[in-house]
Amino acid sequence: MELKEIRIKNFRTIETEQHLRIPGSMTIVGPNNSGKTNLLKAVQLLFTGLNNSYGYTRDSDLSFGASKSRTSIVATFEGDPSKENEIYEAIDELHELQGTTRSGNQINLNLYFTDTNTPVYSFFPNAKRPKGAKSVQYSRTHISLVNRVLGSFSLHYVPSAKSVDQIYSELLAPFLRRRVSKVIEPYINKIDESLNDAAFSLNKELEIAGLHDLVASFSLPSQSIEKLVSGFDFLLSDPQKTPIQEKGMGIQTTALLAAFRWITKQEISEGRSVLWLLEEPESYLHPNLAESCNTILENLATEASVIKTTHSMAFVPQDPNLVSGTYLNTAKRTEIKQYKTFTEAVSSIRSALGIKFGDFYNLAVFNVLVEGQSDREIFEWLLNIIPPEKHQFPTLRKAKFEDFGGVKHLSGFLRATYQFIKNEYACVTVFDGDEAGEIERKALQGYFGNCKIDFEANKHFVSVRSRFAIEGLFPDEWLINIQKENSAWFDSFSIDASGELEPFKIKDSHKSNIQRSLIAKAEAENNLNWATRFIAVCGVIDKSLADLHENLKKVGKKNNK
Repeated sequence: MELKEIRIKNFRTIETEQHLRIPGSMTIVGPNNSGKTNLLKAVQLLFTGLNNSYGYTRDSDLSFGASKSRTSIVATFEGDPSKENEIYEAIDELHELQGTTRSGNQINLNLYFTDTNTPVYSFFPNAKRPKGAKSVQYSRTHISLVNRVLGSFSLHYVPSAKSVDQIYSELLAPFLRRRVSKVIEPYINKIDESLNDAAFSLNKELEIAGLHDLVASFSLPSQSIEKLVSGFDFLLSDPQKTPIQEKGMGIQTTALLAAFRWITKQEISEGRSVLWLLEEPESYLHPNLAESCNTILENLATEASVIKTTHSMAFVPQDPNLVSGTYLNTAKRTEIKQYKTFTEAVSSIRSALGIKFGDFYNLAVFNVLVEGQSDREIFEWLLNIIPPEKHQFPTLRKAKFEDFGGVKHLSGFLRATYQFIKNEYACVTVFDGDEAGEIERKALQGYFGNCKIDFEANKHFVSVRSRFAIEGLFPDEWLINIQKENSAWFDSFSIDASGELEPFKIKDSHKSNIQRSLIAKAEAENNLNWATRFIAVCGVIDKSLADLHENLKKVGKKNNK
């Protein structure tokens, strides 16, 4: 029998019915206090409702403000009638008694709590139960079936607050005692003989002392072999063998997680399905152990159903179908959402923790992304030489310039990160207008267009002078004169029939020479007439940065409401 889905309504922060799929393994991510733990507790409640060992009360567990409603949890199970024939025979009997017919192998079990905190289970909440003699038979079969379905599962809930000692004593130690007791069981007669021998010897001494009415005897604790075994030393070697309690917290937790699969195997051998509810397994782990522990949990999920909550990107599976997210709606109620991609799921975690993708690249509030070092140096020099009182560029002057060693590297960075950083920081990309820049710019526009990601000219990116590299922003006359004096600095250079400068290509080895010559000419000027093209480009970048920043602020305020 497998648990396929659980539907929860009016339980704690979960008011409107929410569906949690359980495809063998499910990881729940979301901000703190968004209802992740409540989902785990709802699953726990379903399996412990028979005698309300969970301790449900309307005062603390019914959604606030839902006083006229009741908590409802519906589980969908699916099994194999050929292997679990008793369960399906009972289901068919209930169908027959109420005049309906089973369709498929799925079984829905509904649990709700009355005003007096009494749990009520039903397989057909909307169907009318039979009356008369059939009513007694129906109730007897129904109660037996509820016990059989829930009893076919072993549930283990491991909250993040539980200590390693508690996990060991409550989970692992009992299974060890049970396993060892089976080994001891064939020798029970010899144990009794040894105990009787000891008692006989003691009673002989009592008789010698004249205490004939005082008779001693020994027996197993509560007649239980398991209680005979009080405990075990859990040792780890790394390479020195010491008790687990003397290891670091991360090592202790890792070792216990590894034991979960052994526990699962023991329960499967006893004919039960196993369900693990793990709250933030990374809580006690050193980051270096996260990958190893995640592998352990993935292996566990091959034999048991594992539902875990996490704030760690390392514990999020690559398959988005195995991830669900929680968030609070405008009414501060929990809702579940699904993700289309792994990156979307981990982006949710980063947002929840206040970790920004751009922080890994040391991005600033305002960023200008340029192709190479020479582009960055020219812009930084330009902003120093142009007086703020003439051209303020207030946003651009606060910006951080990032260069990428060439347009292909810049393009690769944008493909990998732009969809994330655009939602975090104001970033404007500057492309040269030459052939290489144009090719990469067009390719990125096509790529982002297919991904439905905005990447618009003079908003998200800026191209310098059409068909020219950044040096083409300097006056044409200067470039023509430099070429006349140093033609070896250029791979190609031409002037059209009307005397207009055509696109040129500078040798990489001489870019710095031409840059120094152009800067020297500019610094010798008494005015900024030479900077007309530069000023136009800087004006567009400045406005784009300001607009993007304002949009991000608006989105942030909207999300915080």
